[in-house]
Amino acid sequence: MLLVMPEDLRSLGEFGVIRRLRAMTSPGPGVEAGIGDDAALVRFDGAALLTVDMLVQDVHFDLAFSAAEDVGYKAMACSVSDIAAMGGRPRYAVVAFGAPSSTELTLVDGVLEGLRTAAAEFDVTLVGGDTVESPVLTISVTVAGEPGPAGSILRSGAKPGDLLCVTGATGGAAAGLALLRRAATDPRSAELLDRCPELARAHRRGRARAREGLAAATSMAHAMIDISDGLGKDAAHIAEESGLGLRVLAGNVPAAEGVVEAASIAGTTPERFAVGGGDDYELLIAAHPHDVDLVRDAVAPTPLTVVGEFRAGTERTVEWSDGSRDALENVGWEHHA
Repeated sequence: MLLVMPEDLRSLGEFGVIRRLRAMTSPGPGVEAGIGDDAALVRFDGAALLTVDMLVQDVHFDLAFSAAEDVGYKAMACSVSDIAAMGGRPRYAVVAFGAPSSTELTLVDGVLEGLRTAAAEFDVTLVGGDTVESPVLTISVTVAGEPGPAGSILRSGAKPGDLLCVTGATGGAAAGLALLRRAATDPRSAELLDRCPELARAHRRGRARAREGLAAATSMAHAMIDISDGLGKDAAHIAEESGLGLRVLAGNVPAAEGVVEAASIAGTTPERFAVGGGDDYELLIAAHPHDVDLVRDAVAPTPLTVVGEFRAGTERTVEWSDGSRDALENVGWEHHA
């Protein structure tokens, strides 16, 4: 008898996708009932952290520039990054998957493999999911976690005089996307991507500083946030929630390797990529000046750089190297704007 293998979502069906997801997962610690019931049954020792992120095709990713595995990985990493920014440990995830019925199963399997890879990297157990018909590929990942030993670190914890620090380097994701959009017709962009492949990777796969977030929380960090919409806009969120002003010096913000050249090609400045570019998923950390070295040692070998200072008041600005200034909340990405 000839066995006909399904080729697209229409032939596989909703429950076929769920069976595929179930086949690639196994119960982790604390899971009493995972995929297979109306809801997962999991165990926490106390308080829980809960977050959700959604990625939509042609808004958050372009399949011309990202493989299906990249999309799945990024979807998981974005939500893990939110737990990291609270100083917590990610534990469990549920996934909602939407796509046209004509979607090829190679793409579906690629997305699922990316989700599985990221879940394994961050020690997250996939415990459920759902799938629906959708005009474009859409993935929503909900992650539940638990606070670390220091408890949860909120955006509202910054104090006057605290320094604003950033892990790693920024601007890579925005620069990578700009180059990917030009590479087919611009040899300089293609050459720079070949020389600095981390720029494309920064766009395709979120970084999720899970270890660093937990380490900073136990090392006197007062407030944290991850950089999803741009350093400027996300720094402004900390200042607003803390009821403080904030001054960021753009010249102090560390730009990822290749960003200077990418900015020249794109007709902008490296500072605009580093301060205004989203999708970096580095951590912004507020800490007392005397504690910055403690936080720096805790997150090492990931670098930590001081980029600003919190002040009394409500003025929140970025000062560019040319002497001009902008309101922080205007520097970055915003949906529905």
